[in-house]
Amino acid sequence: MSDMPTAADGAHPPRGASTSGPTESESEHERRPEGRDPATAEVHPERIPAAGAGGDDPATAPAAAQPVAPATLAAPPYAPISRTPGFPDAQVGFYGPLPFIPPPDQQRRNARRHLLAAAAGVLAILALLASLAVGGVFDTPTSPAAAPIAEQNGAETSSKTEDKAPVTRIAVADVAFLTDNRTQALKAGNADAFVTGIDPAAGELLAAQRRLFANLRLFPFTSVEFRPPTAAIDAGTDAGPLTRDVNVVFAHQVTGVDSEPIAERYIWTLSRASIDAPLLITKIVGGSTRGGGNAYPAPWDESELALIERPHVLLAVPAKNKAKAATWADRAESALKKNLAVWKGPTITPQRYVVYITPDHDTFTRALSGNDLPNVTGVCRTMPPARPTGRDQPMAGSRITLDGSDSMFTKGDSEQQTHLMRHELGHAMVAEFERGGEGPPLWVSEGFAEYLAWTDLSLAEWFQPDAREQVRAGKFSGKLPTDAEVNSPDVKTSTVGYHYSMLTIRYIAEKYGAAKADSFVVAVYKDSTPAALDAALKEATGLDRDTFESNWAKYVKTKVGN
Repeated sequence: MSDMPTAADGAHPPRGASTSGPTESESEHERRPEGRDPATAEVHPERIPAAGAGGDDPATAPAAAQPVAPATLAAPPYAPISRTPGFPDAQVGFYGPLPFIPPPDQQRRNARRHLLAAAAGVLAILALLASLAVGGVFDTPTSPAAAPIAEQNGAETSSKTEDKAPVTRIAVADVAFLTDNRTQALKAGNADAFVTGIDPAAGELLAAQRRLFANLRLFPFTSVEFRPPTAAIDAGTDAGPLTRDVNVVFAHQVTGVDSEPIAERYIWTLSRASIDAPLLITKIVGGSTRGGGNAYPAPWDESELALIERPHVLLAVPAKNKAKAATWADRAESALKKNLAVWKGPTITPQRYVVYITPDHDTFTRALSGNDLPNVTGVCRTMPPARPTGRDQPMAGSRITLDGSDSMFTKGDSEQQTHLMRHELGHAMVAEFERGGEGPPLWVSEGFAEYLAWTDLSLAEWFQPDAREQVRAGKFSGKLPTDAEVNSPDVKTSTVGYHYSMLTIRYIAEKYGAAKADSFVVAVYKDSTPAALDAALKEATGLDRDTFESNWAKYVKTKVGN
């Protein structure tokens, strides 16, 4: 089925569909295209030093790239001593209040009490000595019952000794040594130092991490840091081998793309053969992507890359597709410029966007957290900051992934490529306004992205066949599309849902102006609760939701049914 417009004169329609909408941290789509206006300007933003500056030769690498033992933390200074409550006249010394000295009359009364207490003590001692003649209170026990007590005490001593038996451990400081070394190696361009700590016997892991290093060095970063786990790591039960999985965060900020560092989470498998054996990394995989907020997998985690830079786009492709990448990068740059030309909303912070065109469908599926969704060829994932934030904090960046195995790329369909790029770049443009939570309803988020992709198409000349068939058959409900309809596994239902969603934003733009439409979208991205959405709709159109929906339904019948 097709959700691309079909020409009214019967021209063959480009194909495409989408069946998935956004979760908390990502929105997934497949989009269509139009023409292109190539832009070929090259820019070279500031980046971490090139490999030649530090080199892969440890002998020439900067000192920062060499392994450094964990630093010893200095003891914190003493807190200032305050005056003690209840003793307003007491003097205060460095270690606390000086002794309280009572007045003379109080001292005389205290002396009499001390004499009476001493007399009572003498009487108690005399009574104790008298008892010796009767019971032998201080005799050493000779009864058999005394032995188990001694044995019990010995058992407790033995148990304490066993508790202190040495066991194999992996300290957080040990992991920090590896992560800090990796951070410095990446900054300095030292590939050998980057793989320090990896088990020499793990050949595939070593190769994969060297490839990761080379890919990372292609990107312009404002900051990079590999962070160790913060929680203590469980020790072993004996002095033998110990293996533990730990969480490692790669906090990074791509220059011009991210407003602050975002987090990519890995799981490192660490092993130590014995107490004194070196700590080795034996496996590295991506951390959980459930719940969103994990930038894994990023383009650099996949195959060897080539990176093509344009003023507003960083286009990553498999190295084998580098020859085609310049044309794709020009097309993406042109798509972004068209989007920016019609944007009338608040200022957009990002200056560039990361776009990755995968080598195959399996790689694309990994970007969907392993969900192989039908008819989906593009996804824009929004990323929260790496630092802890509340649900009302804005997103810090976005990542666009396109399925390079789709026919629009393999057959060079420029119209479909442009349509898809305009759609996904539309999501990325407003990603910074999204707050943590459920996200906007799909008729707003997908409707806005499709609205941008359809901007240059006249509804008098182009239409969506399934939507037109439904309206003409009198099956159009007149209701705004639900998330279930837009995200339906049924291609026809989803295709029509996307088209109706596009028409909601287009209706607002045509009737009330593009600025009103863009401001409405931003407001809903910031707060998508029903009450907030109704308030934003009222602000943009002056109408309540029911009245707006009724007027919009008439617009749809006029534009689609004729």
